[in-house]
Amino acid sequence: MLKPSASEAISPAIEKTRQFLLQPFRLGRFLKLTIVAVLTEGGMSSCNFNMGSHSGKSDGAQVPMHWPVWHWPSMPIIIGISIAVLVMGIPLIILLSYLLVRLRFSYFDCVLRLQDRISPAWARFHRQALRYVGLSLCIGLGFWAILIPLGWTIYQHFKPLFQSIGSDHPPGLLDFLPVLAVVVPVFLVLGLVAYLVETTMSCFMLPHMALEDASISEAFADAWSNIQLEPGQFALFILLRILLSIAATIVAVVALMIPLVILGIIAVVVVLVLKAMSTTIAILLGVPAAILVFGLFFLAAIGMSGCIGTFRRSYALLFYAGRYPALAMVLWPQPPVPAPLAPPPASPPPPTAEAGFAPESAAAV
Repeated sequence: MLKPSASEAISPAIEKTRQFLLQPFRLGRFLKLTIVAVLTEGGMSSCNFNMGSHSGKSDGAQVPMHWPVWHWPSMPIIIGISIAVLVMGIPLIILLSYLLVRLRFSYFDCVLRLQDRISPAWARFHRQALRYVGLSLCIGLGFWAILIPLGWTIYQHFKPLFQSIGSDHPPGLLDFLPVLAVVVPVFLVLGLVAYLVETTMSCFMLPHMALEDASISEAFADAWSNIQLEPGQFALFILLRILLSIAATIVAVVALMIPLVILGIIAVVVVLVLKAMSTTIAILLGVPAAILVFGLFFLAAIGMSGCIGTFRRSYALLFYAGRYPALAMVLWPQPPVPAPLAPPPASPPPPTAEAGFAPESAAAV
């Protein structure tokens, strides 16, 4: 059985992604698969860094935080609205989670077997999706059980600072640095833990549940035993999975922005020319052209995001197949062993005198 390392599985994962999405290439097939990949595996990573600048001679510490005055409704109304949102929202969220998880199992099967039909796998993974959603809900409740007391503790510790926001002497931006020094590391740690849990469930437990119909405890026990055998390789896999996703996202954004900027420049020039001729013509032609360009840009973004999501699933399949024989048997099927050739039939012995036949010399005498 092949056992590729975390780095050795990268190149085969790229080839498997190309083979699955582009062979054969049909635009409708490609868009269908990439949309499913975005919904189930995620797409391009996003990192937003919002940095605000203030002009003037005043120091940043003296910039007050003026919050608008909110007129809250009465407490019974707030409680009633909250209950209504929970009653209607929680079942809807659970239903959507179940549908997406079942679709994730189906897409896992499609990428594994290199087939593009979703419905056959969809019909097989009802029980597995229910188990997966149940585990996700329990983990989510566990995170909320940590976040709520933690957030309340942080609020109580910095309560005077928060209460002074709407006062006559609001705090400056630098006054919130102690809050950020506590909140940012806490949420980074929780985010890392959440990512490790999600990766373990999606990349290592899901194959056992899909191929063997394993229970949650069985899938976790098998995955954990494999992780314990090679902790370094699994840690490297998780690190490379993050870095490769970020690198692919950067390449995809650059590849999308270059043609978009070129088309934008061309569109501005064309609009200016048409506007010089007639404003009505510029509007009638410019608005549909802008809608068409942004529609094509949206489809291109979906396609690239779906390629990245499919690569992540292929990378996990190829890496974990070297540690999970049942997955390897499907991913790398062995050719049937040819049956041994039967020996040729033995020739009959020559006739002898004892059999009632006299040799020719005796007959001649």
